This record gives sequence, structure tokens and C-alpha cells, in this order.
Amino acid sequence: MNSQRAELIARFYEALSRRDVDGVLALCDEDVEIYKDPGVIEMVSAVTPRGQEGVSRYLSGWLGSWDLYEPRVAELREAGPDDVVALIDLHARGRGSQFDLEEEIADVLTFRGERLTRLRLHVTRDTALRDAGLQP
Repeated sequence: MNSQRAELIARFYEALSRRDVDGVLALCDEDVEIYKDPGVIEMVSAVTPRGQEGVSRYLSGWLGSWDLYEPRVAELREAGPDDVVALIDLHARGRGSQFDLEEEIADVLTFRGERLTRLRLHVTRDTALRDAGLQP
């Protein structure tokens, strides 16, 4: 994987950790979309967020449902010329909760050039890897 793409992915997750929606969107294409695995609990939107405005609303709502949301990239796996699977170690705490969560999740990121065009959220790493055509 080229270092520019790996750096963009690192900046993407750093911006999420800071709750910097504008920083996330600066890395995305105008037509960016977010797809959710059926196992992703939906608290924000029943429809697929599309375009920077829709994704901004979705991410603001999603991040607002957490007191703490810290995704850390554990590993990146290329899945063809446009897709990268990001294996994520997540440390989070739901809004108003006293309990922290530690989860191993994954996202499939699709690029057009050096811009993110699609983010597919997954609850399990195996599901994300299979979604991208890789072996778990």
C-alpha cells in the first residue's frame, strides 16, 4: 500500500477520535457514502448517508452518542486497487454509561484516487475481510 493512502487512513481515524467531522470530510469525496453491516446498531439514520452533508449529519449524530470514541488502526490490508480493510481496536463509552468497551472491529474503505468514496462499517473483522474478498 502506498504511504500516502496509509497516512490518509491514519488521519481519518485520528479525526474521528477528536470528533472532528470537518477533518473527516476533508479526506472524503463529495459523493462519499457510509454503508453499515446489518450487525451495526443504528442509532442515527435508517437510510444510507450519502454526500458530504448526509455523512456529516450521520457522523455528528453517531459521535454524539458516545462520551468516548477512540478507534485505533491495528492493521491495514489492501483488497484490490481501490479497497483497504482497516482492522480497528476500538475503545469507547456510550453517552451516560459508566462502562468502557474494548472491541476489535473493521471497516472497508474505498478510494477514488486519494479521496475516500465509501466507508463500509462492520462489527466483526471476519465479516469485513470477507466483504472485501479476503480470507479472515
